[in-house]
Amino acid sequence: MEPVCHVGEAAVRRLRELDLTPEDVHRAIAGGLAEARLCTEMDAPGMAGYAFWSRSNRTFRERMTPNAWTFSNAQSILRTINPSGTFAITAVSGSGMVGEEAADFTGDVRTKNPKGSAVAKLVERNFKQLPLFPVFDEDAEDEVEVNDLPTWFLLYKSSNAGMMFELSLPVQMHGKYVDSWRERIIIDDNPFLGAEFDIKRLDEIPAAAPVDVPVEFKGAV
Repeated sequence: MEPVCHVGEAAVRRLRELDLTPEDVHRAIAGGLAEARLCTEMDAPGMAGYAFWSRSNRTFRERMTPNAWTFSNAQSILRTINPSGTFAITAVSGSGMVGEEAADFTGDVRTKNPKGSAVAKLVERNFKQLPLFPVFDEDAEDEVEVNDLPTWFLLYKSSNAGMMFELSLPVQMHGKYVDSWRERIIIDDNPFLGAEFDIKRLDEIPAAAPVDVPVEFKGAV
């Protein structure tokens, strides 16, 4: 199967095939942004990015589990699993041309942070399980192990232009970075454009200068 990028109405249709709507994706991004904005210079460096990652996955789960989706934290990958048990989704920070239709399927979009062996195996399984859907027989009696499920990445990237995002299926890594994709779904409607949605600025706030507080020790009485 040749790589394909879905945009506009094609993206909405593809999401529908995955039991999703643009609003489901927007809600995950909005949840991450809300949590990241609670961070201040008093937090640890990088806390805004970590908060966004955790809360975007949590918010997506909270929205989807009433619709019979489930979730797993196996191998520290925060997966939300489709009711049919045929695929999973996890929100992951990205870099490069995230959310841009013109991006090539290899190299132009990649994960922001290096990934370990668990993600490497996940990506390898994605590649081996093409064509994509259906991958497993939904009538099979045996439950599919979560680590064997094809897993999509909800990639997000913060910049002074705002928050860019896409839902994409990873199929290859170079070094420790996932950078090759079989499908990319780009939603035209992006309500998170503008510098006010840039969480990187929260992680780049200079730490406050240390304050010397005089302490007078009194002798024992």
